[in-house]
Amino acid sequence: MNKFIEWHKKLIDDARKQFGLSKYSVMWISFLKGILLTLIFFAVLDINAEIIEVDKGIYKVKYDTVKEQPLEVSYTVVPRPKNADRKGMNFKKEPGIHTSDDKDYVNNVWDKGHMAPAAHFSDSEENLRLTFSYLNSALQHEKLNRGAWRFLEAHVRDTAELEGKVEVINTIFFSPYSRVLSTGATIPEGFEKKVIGYNWEMCYFFTNEAPEGKYTDFIVDCE
Repeated sequence: MNKFIEWHKKLIDDARKQFGLSKYSVMWISFLKGILLTLIFFAVLDINAEIIEVDKGIYKVKYDTVKEQPLEVSYTVVPRPKNADRKGMNFKKEPGIHTSDDKDYVNNVWDKGHMAPAAHFSDSEENLRLTFSYLNSALQHEKLNRGAWRFLEAHVRDTAELEGKVEVINTIFFSPYSRVLSTGATIPEGFEKKVIGYNWEMCYFFTNEAPEGKYTDFIVDCE
């Protein structure tokens, strides 16, 4: 190993002298090379990502089978009677699609967060079961899922009752530094819910942690 290091030092020094570079210049070249290799690495990760689009009828999902998480879930909310109960229903994997599974949500703070809420589609058992797909499940902090996010979903249903219909687009955000669980799924960094009415739209953004405040504290500009 020492011989290799000495050889490498000599090779760099010879190249520096050949091209008339100072040691300071070599340092900057090495620094920029590191940045370039990092960008290439993350670009390759993006290339390897397999993103699929699935229409489940009551909602549509863009899903990253590498991250094992949804990237976007969109649906229409209309007034629906409650004719079915979610009791006893469990999330199911989709045949032939690589998704997260039960193991990703065990012994941690991450809920199986419905992106298309079960409560929006409890008018029939068939519709309700469609929401219990791992395509529709995101690793969402339990206090977010059961707190501000849930209250926002209730507000959306109330708004649909008043207006007759609203459109919703949930976008799930990741970064190059998003943590990957030992079980395989990647933890989202945050969630945006865009609610669209007849002549208005509202957007809310939550980081994937226990929220402080009401859902109205998380209003952001829609882009």
